[in-house]
Amino acid sequence: MRVLRVLAGAALAGAMGVGLVGCGGHDLPVNPYLQLVPVSPSGQILGPPSGSQLQYKTVLLLWFHKTDANHDGVLTRDEVLADADRSFDLFDLDHDGSITSAELEKYRLSQPFRPQPHPVTSLLGAQARTVQPDSVEAAPEGQRYQGSRVRLQVGLDPVMSADTDSDFRVTREELRAQSLRKFDQWDTDHDGKVTADEFLTAMMAPFEALTKSSGWF
Repeated sequence: MRVLRVLAGAALAGAMGVGLVGCGGHDLPVNPYLQLVPVSPSGQILGPPSGSQLQYKTVLLLWFHKTDANHDGVLTRDEVLADADRSFDLFDLDHDGSITSAELEKYRLSQPFRPQPHPVTSLLGAQARTVQPDSVEAAPEGQRYQGSRVRLQVGLDPVMSADTDSDFRVTREELRAQSLRKFDQWDTDHDGKVTADEFLTAMMAPFEALTKSSGWF
């Protein structure tokens, strides 16, 4: 049995985020082996892994309305930048002006919805290793999965992917710039504002395609 657990990240569809789109407003059944981890555009894990698209969508909307500081029903560039700043201050544990992957992992492991460690399986072996972003670990030639559970991470990390100069550190300016790139992708009508519908369409579209291609819709 293979279990697919997906960390919502920034790489899919040009760093847009992940999720599932409800069909006709109903919480339709989701592949029970597909667990979605809701993550904010700035990299905050917002809730536990969920197979419910309704629950996943609700968590994203809670983030949207929290980030909408003046409660006018839309996000502005300033509000998205403020969210990036809040996240940066949380992730930069040593307050040196940059985030490393070690700091980010330490922070996430201290949170209520921390990721679970990889199980040791016949496929991964005793030296269980992390599947790298944008890759799928396949069984060696001639070897079957034999009931193994496979943990797959899809997409680049929504924080570390902001490291545009490849120095393995993310500065405040890099995280802010990535947040603005995402905002511009959400703002499909280019009016300088992002509605909840625009936000959800961007955040949830990639995994709608993934789920449909798996044959569960």
